Amino acid sequence: MPQGSESDAFRGWHRALEEKTLTPDQLRVLEQMVADGEAGSVETAASMLDWQDSIINKDEHMYGF
Repeated sequence: MPQGSESDAFRGWHRALEEKTLTPDQLRVLEQMVADGEAGSVETAASMLDWQDSIINKDEHMYGF
């Protein structure tokens, strides 16, 4: 599969966490979710973001439908 777009490189929060390929900023997002009480662990936070990404229709979300 050709690499080149961000979506090709990033295949999910949980997977990137396991593979230790998150950027420092991405890891801070997960840690902040834990600090804010939104998730019990960074693993849970990663799973929550993957779930959220899977249910949002990106085209509809972009236009506010």
